[in-house]
Amino acid sequence: MLRIKQSIINQLLKGCSLDELKKAVTTAIALEFSTIPPYLTGLFSIMPGSNQRASALIQSVVTEEMLHLTLASNILIAIGGNPDIVAIGRSLVYPGPLPDQIDNDLQVGLAALNKPQLKKVFMAIERPETKPGEILPGEEAPQPTPVDPGEFGSIGQFYKALLTALTIANANNPELFSTPRLEQQLDISKWFPPVPTAPANGQIRNLDDAAMAINTIIIQGEGIETGGESQGNLEGQRIEGKLRKANLNESILPRHRHGGNGGVSVENVSPGDGDGSYAHYFKFGEIFYGRELMPDPEAVSGWSYNGAPVPLDESQIYNFLPNAAVSDYLPGSSASVAAQRFYDAYQMLLTSLNQVFNGKPAAMDRAMGLMYQLKLQAQQVAQCPVGGNVSNLVAAPPFMLTH
Repeated sequence: MLRIKQSIINQLLKGCSLDELKKAVTTAIALEFSTIPPYLTGLFSIMPGSNQRASALIQSVVTEEMLHLTLASNILIAIGGNPDIVAIGRSLVYPGPLPDQIDNDLQVGLAALNKPQLKKVFMAIERPETKPGEILPGEEAPQPTPVDPGEFGSIGQFYKALLTALTIANANNPELFSTPRLEQQLDISKWFPPVPTAPANGQIRNLDDAAMAINTIIIQGEGIETGGESQGNLEGQRIEGKLRKANLNESILPRHRHGGNGGVSVENVSPGDGDGSYAHYFKFGEIFYGRELMPDPEAVSGWSYNGAPVPLDESQIYNFLPNAAVSDYLPGSSASVAAQRFYDAYQMLLTSLNQVFNGKPAAMDRAMGLMYQLKLQAQQVAQCPVGGNVSNLVAAPPFMLTH
């Protein structure tokens, strides 16, 4: 689970200036973007035509991370800001912690898809916050989230604090959302699968829409701390066409109040994401444990990975050079040429996404084409051995120019 400095959360809870608020939303955008290179590296390491179920699960997570980036960017646009996607993309360094606001206990690297990468990076990034006594599917004993009083809080807490800051700012300045610049915001209905919990078209017109967008980001990702009985997914609905009070619907992820035969009565995080699928942690869990997640009244958590097989054939995974940068390859070599082409395509993608969120949402059409091109270029990079005759090590698509 990612943790963020408590000082950032505390500042948001107290209220902050408009510039500080824009900076906090930009932090959210950078965080969402920073998970994409690790996930894409894992996805690109799957040999064409193999591991199709695992590939589909990772692709769905990448798509949702792009959705989260879009929703956060739309919030920023609605309050008068614009993100610099090029700067965000070029600032990322692997291995290392995610953006500099994030606790460095979790070192995120770029590597081929395998069980250690799934468990130590993918599932670690997305792990829900848990309390003492709570257990997640697949775990044999409760593993409560480490607490460092006054130092770090969860990403869920950060987003809740961000909503609090938006609420305070809106109360102090009723004009905060008066010019949401909808013409600059990306209409998610054109590019993403239907998202019932998101605001209409993913566009932010007011505080209520911002609350719905934040809900979607949290529940599709690591899950959130919840309280009280489930009252249904009301946050994804507009009641009689009226705007609802802007707050975070913590009942979207109801906890199970009954244990299984394990003899422990606990409340556990539901894997549902509110939109008919599982949150990211549980999607990665299906690949790691090799089975679909299913309700299981015999399990302490109420769930277990005992469904249909989700095979991961590691013989059909490229053995990527970890944490690759363009500078890792001998100039003039086939690996260097292919890697440079990939990096160039990645830079063009960053530029196109920057245009999307800086007044030209129609540029998303070109960005989508570049995403497909990125996949093709990654396949070309993977055809270049870099380990000599005694190794199956191959070049990996680089998201960095140098280390």
